[in-house]
Amino acid sequence: MSIKEYQEDGKTLFEVYVHVKSNVDPLIRVQRRKRNIKTYKDAVKEQTRITKLALRELGSREEKGGTWERILELWYYDQVHNDLEGRYTNKFTVDDYYKMLCRYTKTWLKRRPCEITRGDAKKVIEELNKLGKSKSFIVKVKNTINVVFQWGIDHRHIKDVFVSPVQGIKVDKREDKFPEILNLTEIRQFLFEAKRQNHPWYPIWAMALLTGMRSGELYALEWNDADLENRIIRVTKSFNKRTNEIKSTKAGYWRNVPISDELNKLLVELKGLTGNQRHLLPRSKQWDRGDQSRPLRAFLVGIGLPSVKFHTLRACFATQLLADSVEMTKVMKIGGWKDIKTMQIYLRLAGVDERGATNSLRFLPSDEAVMGHVVELFNFKK
Repeated sequence: MSIKEYQEDGKTLFEVYVHVKSNVDPLIRVQRRKRNIKTYKDAVKEQTRITKLALRELGSREEKGGTWERILELWYYDQVHNDLEGRYTNKFTVDDYYKMLCRYTKTWLKRRPCEITRGDAKKVIEELNKLGKSKSFIVKVKNTINVVFQWGIDHRHIKDVFVSPVQGIKVDKREDKFPEILNLTEIRQFLFEAKRQNHPWYPIWAMALLTGMRSGELYALEWNDADLENRIIRVTKSFNKRTNEIKSTKAGYWRNVPISDELNKLLVELKGLTGNQRHLLPRSKQWDRGDQSRPLRAFLVGIGLPSVKFHTLRACFATQLLADSVEMTKVMKIGGWKDIKTMQIYLRLAGVDERGATNSLRFLPSDEAVMGHVVELFNFKK
């Protein structure tokens, strides 16, 4: 608060400025200014008057709470800096959720939570459907809105609201799309062409298909991780492109990948290529940037095969092992899968559960029976 004297047209006048800030939320503040006051005494009176008005407005805004944008900011700060209450331990996961809500609830940002209705929530779900987002992604958006709303209510940042606007809204089931995958014939054609053309990504693609390792795990793989004598690769670490550092594997534990005859042959070839280096696989600028899917898609399209992302090579590895009757638990152990739901998808792709189920059906007539019946018809006498 201040009273400022200034000159205008040869006259001495006064200006009053009032600025009050909330103790509840520092971003809630009210400013008032009044000019052209003739005397200092009148300026003092005006200062008292507009201060009362400012405090009254501040109280009203505190009662209503901050905007949805502010709630998101407070939640984000709490998750990143408060380890005891933070739901997400990975800062980049919090970044993803924060940006996701800022993007898909953009029309809410300047509104207070008490003004956001169930109808507004349904519009967000409808927009996600129009954008072709998967059911799992829509559920993720919905659940994250619920988490942030409940956090705001629990911490008294959200007033006059006791439940999230998306609470109870059902997400329509989406069509069960067939996942992108390469079959055995396509895998063989893919690797044949890649090797024939001496493609720089060939050893990386082959390693992915023969080990089921993730891109970050392959990137971090070193020669001392490969025990050629015992024919085992120890997967102990992974490269995180976002933090630009080596960390543990996604599953959080190390595992062994057996070296098959084909993988052993590939490793022998790689010895001549990268044997003098620390890292087992050759590097590329695209891989350094985390852009490993682009060259794969371009190459597959160029040779007339389905376009798949790099992570799909891992799915191909699992599907082929399951199709060869390798136990699901072994596949999960080798590949570092923890979610059995993912394995169930691969089982469906491999057709393991259905294989042989219809072999007992005997409906079609044999050629011999049919031919015998024809002969009888020709020998028929009136």
